[in-house]
Amino acid sequence: MPKSDWDYFNCSEKYEIEYVSNLYPGNEKKVKDFLIKNCNNGTIKNFTHSQVYDLIEKKLGLKRK
Repeated sequence: MPKSDWDYFNCSEKYEIEYVSNLYPGNEKKVKDFLIKNCNNGTIKNFTHSQVYDLIEKKLGLKRK
């Protein structure tokens, strides 16, 4: 079944980057910079939120609070 737009992380929406960054208290800037970098280079284009969280855990070693 196709995913809805709500399932996808939207790099063009600043609030999405802020929201996800704030899920990692004490590491907001690190996560925000990571998201911006990966949005700009296209790595997370068409990623679901779950895939973004998994990538943050894999690359930054951080889990959501």
